[in-house]
Amino acid sequence: MPDLNAATIFTVARTGSRVVRYLIRPAQRLPTASGLMMTGGRDPWLPAPAGSAAETVSRARRAGSLVRRMLGLLALIVLGLLGALLVGPLLFLLGVGTASGSDVAGILLAFTLAAAAFGVYWTARRARQILRVPEEAALPVTLDLAGAAAHDEAALLATLRLHERTLPAPARAALHATAIATRDALRVTAHDQALGRDTYDAQQAARRDLPDLLSVYRAAPPTAAADLELLMQLGHIERRMRAVSTERAGQGQRKLEAHGRYLKDKYSLSEETLPKREN
Repeated sequence: MPDLNAATIFTVARTGSRVVRYLIRPAQRLPTASGLMMTGGRDPWLPAPAGSAAETVSRARRAGSLVRRMLGLLALIVLGLLGALLVGPLLFLLGVGTASGSDVAGILLAFTLAAAAFGVYWTARRARQILRVPEEAALPVTLDLAGAAAHDEAALLATLRLHERTLPAPARAALHATAIATRDALRVTAHDQALGRDTYDAQQAARRDLPDLLSVYRAAPPTAAADLELLMQLGHIERRMRAVSTERAGQGQRKLEAHGRYLKDKYSLSEETLPKREN
């Protein structure tokens, strides 16, 4: 019976330790509804339909993450209180011993204070990690031009999905139009060998301008003036991105026409130099 009790206590303690470690682990970025829809054959650039299966799963995951983080914070508080109950009396006794002239008590007091300070720092740091949801993880950047463009497009889609549900309807529609225009600009400049103005503007729009604009908007007070300013700035980005795509489309058409003139001149000249057949 004593062996059984000891084994049971050990199993319960180990299970409890695993549960606590799970609860107090740092918050992690969960897959968004866009990531779930990508695997379902649906165009991820289309607006996410309300009540879709992917959106429902995404909301359930976010709710579960929130509950886990709150329980983890509660577990940290309990651990902190238990630590204080254990260390407090020990510090008092060692302090009395140090005041009595004991060198050993003084050394132990210093080590205990250092351990207590580290415990406070670790607890505060872990609590901050639990409460703070990390930003979207950066995708690996490749040196290949097409790979870099694909990275920028994926980051742009993540930005769209992260913010679209928090915006009012007019701003949401404007964000979708701006994101698609930026995506098109990224695609038409994907194979540019030199970093020209068009390529630079498309990359900056996807990497910095749109994410920064949406972050600043969310941090501002929710007013009609803020909504209007957001629409205006989204319009600036969208017009520039559409201008990039239009200009590149015009360049492609001009190149095609020039090649056609070249072929016409080449083969017309060849036909003129050929000897005529005698009837």
